[in-house]
Amino acid sequence: MFGGFDDFLMYEICFPGAITGQTEVTCPYCETLLTVSVADPMGVERFACGECTGEFEVDFGQGIIRYDRPADNS
Repeated sequence: MFGGFDDFLMYEICFPGAITGQTEVTCPYCETLLTVSVADPMGVERFACGECTGEFEVDFGQGIIRYDRPADNS
């Protein structure tokens, strides 16, 4: 099965939250590092930042964060 900590670490890197049930994600709005729960390490989940309340979607399978860019009012 597992050969030690290195195998555990590699599996967690390849499939975020697969073993621990949580991972870290950077908020695309305020760049705060958030610890989020992961129900499906290959699925898509929505989160709201606790600092700026910005909402975003994380596709763990593809490693993509989707969010609405703030309007440029300049």
